[in-house]
Amino acid sequence: MLIHHVLKVLCAMLVLVACSFHAPAWYGLSDEAPPDLGGTSGSTSGTSNDAPPDSSSPDPGSSTTGGSASHGEGSSSEGAGDDGGKAVPVEVEISFLNPSPMIEVGEVQVSVWTSRPVASVDIFNGDAPLVLGAAPQNPVHVFEVTSDDVPGDGTHTIRAVAHAADGVSGEDVEALTIDVQPGGTDVWPPYVKAGPINGFTSAAIRGNGIDVAGYFETKDGLEAVAVRIDGTKGQPEGEPIELGSVAVTGGGRGPAIAVGDEDDAAFVAWTMPDSGSTRWAMSRVKFGEGKEPTTIGGLGSSVNAITVDGDVLILVGADEVNAGTHDLKVWWLSATGGQVLDEQTFAAPGEDDFFNEWDEVARGVAIVDGEIVVVGERQILGNNNQLVRRTIVLQYGLGGEPLAEWTSSGELLDEDAGMAVAPLHAGGFVVTGWGRDKGSIRQVLTRWFSAENETGTLRIEPTPSNDAIGFAIGEDREGKIVIAGALQQPKTDANAWIFAIPGPVGVPVWEVIRNGPGQGPDEAAGLALDAWGYAYVAGSEFDELQPRAFALRLYP
Repeated sequence: MLIHHVLKVLCAMLVLVACSFHAPAWYGLSDEAPPDLGGTSGSTSGTSNDAPPDSSSPDPGSSTTGGSASHGEGSSSEGAGDDGGKAVPVEVEISFLNPSPMIEVGEVQVSVWTSRPVASVDIFNGDAPLVLGAAPQNPVHVFEVTSDDVPGDGTHTIRAVAHAADGVSGEDVEALTIDVQPGGTDVWPPYVKAGPINGFTSAAIRGNGIDVAGYFETKDGLEAVAVRIDGTKGQPEGEPIELGSVAVTGGGRGPAIAVGDEDDAAFVAWTMPDSGSTRWAMSRVKFGEGKEPTTIGGLGSSVNAITVDGDVLILVGADEVNAGTHDLKVWWLSATGGQVLDEQTFAAPGEDDFFNEWDEVARGVAIVDGEIVVVGERQILGNNNQLVRRTIVLQYGLGGEPLAEWTSSGELLDEDAGMAVAPLHAGGFVVTGWGRDKGSIRQVLTRWFSAENETGTLRIEPTPSNDAIGFAIGEDREGKIVIAGALQQPKTDANAWIFAIPGPVGVPVWEVIRNGPGQGPDEAAGLALDAWGYAYVAGSEFDELQPRAFALRLYP
């Protein structure tokens, strides 16, 4: 068998040399989009495109990494070959640049080897065409495996029909098994940090894994911390980095983390106690080296979220005006030195709030289409001259210039608040948080905004008997919206709630409810999505009488 294989390779190499001035037999990568599947083959002489797979098709459970292939001998003898006018058969082999079974969402690259140059290639999934009349290159075709679209789970018969310019065709058939895990299931066992009081409150993708921010109990009290978690094993890399005393914690309150352009740099912002009040604090972190000097804000300030734009950091939160009353604040900082470059304040106009007694707080921030989008909540006068909280959306240029301002009209519920914002692949952004009628409980409320800054659909997750809130949001590669938050269920307990929705309408695609072992407020406070759509979730859950931190990685 080895001698036969070597002779076969030598013969193929001789054919390749003879044809090297016409076209390569092992084709190069393509940057072109595949043709419309409704088109027709560029060359249909020889073997029919609609012919069933050869009876020598491999067993569905066989390897799909290239191994043995059945070679079509060609069914046309009209073309003039290189052997004295006799048609020369075209041998074909399919290979996939993916393992089988394929257990993760992503691309499947279909490459085709031919024993001599061909003009075009057709690729079929069973009888359904994937591409017709494709240029002979490597890969000939790339299709997407997703968790809920075709081609989906199961064994697929991939057939390639190659058409030579002289009318001779050949084909091969290979089996590809796809076994993507259901959305929302664990990729690795959830990481849980037991011990003293601790919890994670924010997460950001960096390389193969996440950087998380949170709080731990130390001999000096609660400290803001940064932790690096490996994306393959789901375990911390090194020891937590202690940052400083923390005054407030939890979803929508921080500590918050963001990653910069450098592969090994992260930025953590938190609210620290000071003289009976608070100040925001920020430190640059390089895992393996520790934190750098801390930048501290003014007395009475607090920070709830952070993002990075090149060498500039954007912090959002509030300045305390009176006890329980704040003005919304945005700060621009140097990512290299920590100096405050600019700041913006939002408060109700004096003619509406003469004594500045209404509360305004920023909760989330994101860079969307070259603009900074800040979301939060503000108080305004509602029906019967009652103060109600409403979502506010502020947009700024990257340099800090105000661009737009929008406040919820409360069209469906008396009150609502924006807790997090994320850009959409198609343009625009999406905001999540909560909404409720006065005297009622909160429900997760999500709004869509178009690329033209027009408010779109509003969606409410109906939890009429359970208080619920969305703390973090993102869009995965399939266009699903993933929300992380908390759901009170039953009334004496609260569970971390992570779910994915198809868009403004439709039932959730998947959901995960994580209930800690103790009775207390469990919450999924941080969310990060990688390029493949996997959801990393960080939060805290109660064990006995104290919280413990957890981190999950979920299939899309």
